[in-house]
Amino acid sequence: MTPPLTADTVASAAQMLTDARLAISLIETLGDGEPSDHETAYAIAEAHASQLGWDTVGWKVGCTSAEAMKILNSPGPFAGRVFDGGVHGSRILHEDAMHSPGIECEFAFILGADLPPTNSEYTVDDVRAATAAVAPAIELVAPRFTDFTGIGYLSLIADSGANGGVVLGEPVAVENCPDLSNVTVELDIDGTATKSGRGDAILGNPWEALVWIANHLSSRDIGLHAGQFVMSGTCTGIDPLPPGSVATGQYAGLGSVEISRVTR
Repeated sequence: MTPPLTADTVASAAQMLTDARLAISLIETLGDGEPSDHETAYAIAEAHASQLGWDTVGWKVGCTSAEAMKILNSPGPFAGRVFDGGVHGSRILHEDAMHSPGIECEFAFILGADLPPTNSEYTVDDVRAATAAVAPAIELVAPRFTDFTGIGYLSLIADSGANGGVVLGEPVAVENCPDLSNVTVELDIDGTATKSGRGDAILGNPWEALVWIANHLSSRDIGLHAGQFVMSGTCTGIDPLPPGSVATGQYAGLGSVEISRVTR
């Protein structure tokens, strides 16, 4: 069994991620700080967030589909922070803002009430009651590693789930939302249909992603707060967004979301 990392090694691994994120550069591995278990991976992620000192405006749930779990060889979902400044409301992403971003069509749950740490388990009814609206959304996946699929999901957890940012469409009040499990989603890139999917690709029901992260964070004594949002994980897989391209996610009954990767 691999011995646990020391506090200094955790801090050093986190600093590698912090330096790479600030410099918009890539690293090959975390070296001696490569995590071998979930607890260490999340410890590095927490140290990384502390070093950055940026506000957490939302969270992402990764690996909520069978396809994503297979690609990353992950046994289940994982969590990552979305930091202040990572929400691209302008729907414009400059070419040099991040390395080779991948895009995923997801649902964004916008909270209207807190989901604090609790000794009991949150249910779908609980998280739905705390949600004010749902928005069509695109996650920008931009890991700090040169080999996204080969680095291992534990290192991606340490890297805040490989989140580079998000794009949020217009929110729809929960009471006006269709059944998210049955929502069909089409991803178009430069006007060409690229991928399609349905909400039930996300743990069978996108609301289950919100249940999962509420309970996961509660177990770590972390709460979700009103005004934050949670990204559900993808229902269309992941696709590259080349410079100069425009991607649009069309969500039946929920609206659309768009991101343009522009060259300077």
